[in-house]
Amino acid sequence: MVAGERLIGRERGGCAFSKPVSPRDQFLIILVTKSRQPFLIRILAWFAALASVGMYLSIVLAILDIGPHIMGGERVTREEWLRIAAPLVAAIGVLMACISYGFATEKAWSRHVVIAMFALIVVYASILGALNLIHRAIMWRAIINGTLFGGASVWYFYFKPNVAAYFRELANR
Repeated sequence: MVAGERLIGRERGGCAFSKPVSPRDQFLIILVTKSRQPFLIRILAWFAALASVGMYLSIVLAILDIGPHIMGGERVTREEWLRIAAPLVAAIGVLMACISYGFATEKAWSRHVVIAMFALIVVYASILGALNLIHRAIMWRAIINGTLFGGASVWYFYFKPNVAAYFRELANR
């Protein structure tokens, strides 16, 4: 579409689509319609970036002793949070940044990092629970949440037909 052209439709009346399209809007139309990336992955790229920033912000707030310290929905001491949760939060922050970068730049490996993140949560909670370093309720909540969200991610990234085809195409580039 060239600047000044009109979209096919009603030529008269108050339809918003009957007005000329600005160059900025043309760029946005091309950007959105030319992308073969599934819509949810575009949203997840932004979510992962914001989550990564939030992970490190939560560590800074805990170091400064600002706000409550919560693990698995239970209040814990600042020292306990920094000793037990902060290493996992830092690792997940790195993985979230990698996920965001991978999704934004259309890397085939990005879906594997999503699964690795949920696997890390389950393994970390299992090890800390086995060593009696965390309460059983916190351990089971982390294991159940990691398994459920990990399972949903496996379905979405590996078995949902259009998403699996998108990642196969990325791998073949």
